[in-house]
Amino acid sequence: MHKRLIWSAALLGFFLALPTLARAADRQESKSDRPAVILRLASFDRLRGDFVYLAKLIGEEEKAKQIDALIKAQLGDKGLDGIDPKKPLAAYGSIGSVGIDSKAVLLLPIADKKAFVDLFTNRFDVKPDKGEDDVYTLRIDKVPEPVYFRFAHDYVYITVRDKDALDKDKLLAPSVVLGGGGNDLFAVTVDVAQIPDNIKELALGTIENRLADIKEQEMPQHTEAQKKFRDGAVDELGTHIKTLFKHGGETTFRLNLDRKAGDFSLALSVAGKPDSPLAQSIRDLGKVKSLTAALSQPNSTVKGELNVRLSEKLRKLMEPALQDAEKQALSHAKNDGDRQVVNAILNGVMPTLKAAELDTTFNLQGPNAKGIYTFVGGVKVQKGEQLEQTVRKMFAHHEAVKLDIEKVDGVSIHRVALKNVDAGIRHVMGDGPMYVAIRSDAAFLALGDKSLEAVKQAAAIAPTMGKLMEFQLAFARLAPLLNAVEPARKVFGDDKDADRIHLALEGGKALTFRLTMKAKLLEFATQMKKAQR
Repeated sequence: MHKRLIWSAALLGFFLALPTLARAADRQESKSDRPAVILRLASFDRLRGDFVYLAKLIGEEEKAKQIDALIKAQLGDKGLDGIDPKKPLAAYGSIGSVGIDSKAVLLLPIADKKAFVDLFTNRFDVKPDKGEDDVYTLRIDKVPEPVYFRFAHDYVYITVRDKDALDKDKLLAPSVVLGGGGNDLFAVTVDVAQIPDNIKELALGTIENRLADIKEQEMPQHTEAQKKFRDGAVDELGTHIKTLFKHGGETTFRLNLDRKAGDFSLALSVAGKPDSPLAQSIRDLGKVKSLTAALSQPNSTVKGELNVRLSEKLRKLMEPALQDAEKQALSHAKNDGDRQVVNAILNGVMPTLKAAELDTTFNLQGPNAKGIYTFVGGVKVQKGEQLEQTVRKMFAHHEAVKLDIEKVDGVSIHRVALKNVDAGIRHVMGDGPMYVAIRSDAAFLALGDKSLEAVKQAAAIAPTMGKLMEFQLAFARLAPLLNAVEPARKVFGDDKDADRIHLALEGGKALTFRLTMKAKLLEFATQMKKAQR
């Protein structure tokens, strides 16, 4: 009884929804033979297995097994009403000029054709009519349009209203839709180039109105130059969106779970049309050269990297905005002494700010046997010699600062004694001093265990290829800071690679944001909650 209700509701819901994705008789022909939209979903068996696997990680294995046993009993040896539970599902379609003139085709893997045909008679009291072209026609109450399906390539292809979408010469093979192996847990691909121009224009109009609303917002504490910079940034965002709509290619979202490796991942990628300006720009983003990326280490406890640069237009708008910011900072100084200090700081950092380029990396290693970590960070600077002179001028006679304690390749290293430091920071980084090194092109800082050695190595690094953005956490090594040593030991044991979460944004063939994490982190989070209770 439950099987009948669930399956009937699912089928009826699909047939009611599909007409909104189907095209009308006066449809606009697709710009390409490739579908505008492709969806992929893993097989029923894999979904069941992943469900039980994840439930085990969060401590609900027994409940999951009971639910899975019920599902397995309903599927039977030949699948749910003839549908093969061992193969992935898919759908593809095109987007019409008025939305409702779109079309869609659903692919279900078939284990028993007769069982699938009979389900309509058994569930809806409707018998499919098979035409001479081997296409079945269904007319179901509450479904406003006829439903068509045919069998091919061990799948059943289903559509609503558009019988010609099932012509033999128009059917896409499952391997084409699934991308070969069909290994995705879930994936959807939208080809921006296939979206009709009028729909793009409608979407752009809505986005432009929202951006205009941002520009209308008051900035009472800011100067006219700073408002112009804000407006310029909003306009540039709008330009990038227009470029994406005009030259965009395939945009894909993927979700995956690899039970054998214990990996969970999701990725969002945006590509430009081949040989388009957007495609070239994205390729260029894959060639980021960084002065600080060499600080990043594969075995880091925590690491982060960011490489961004404003356009020439925004840099020109930023300069007067920063000049106003200088005046504002000086105006808040209470006396001549404070103004001298503020002015010295501004002279040191303003060249870097005006360059409107952020190239920075940090790396946290450890802990050592005493539970102390090592932190080292770097940032690209402009006119580093000027910044170095600012530091010397400000701290030449400061009791906590010792200048020129060592040199590496002509770069001076300065030591800063840390006093009145928060107890929490001392617990993590120890009582040792902080070390600073300023090159002509970059500045570096290190503290904690072996911090002098760390800053000396940092001061000597050479430029290398970097990423637009990268961030990584290793939770087993962070466990002492999280008061979770016992949960970490219980979950990860000696497998220190099972504790990582990693985020990255990279250019290349596509602009790709990727998040990967070890599935055991779900178990770790569950154990932490139990420990807290």
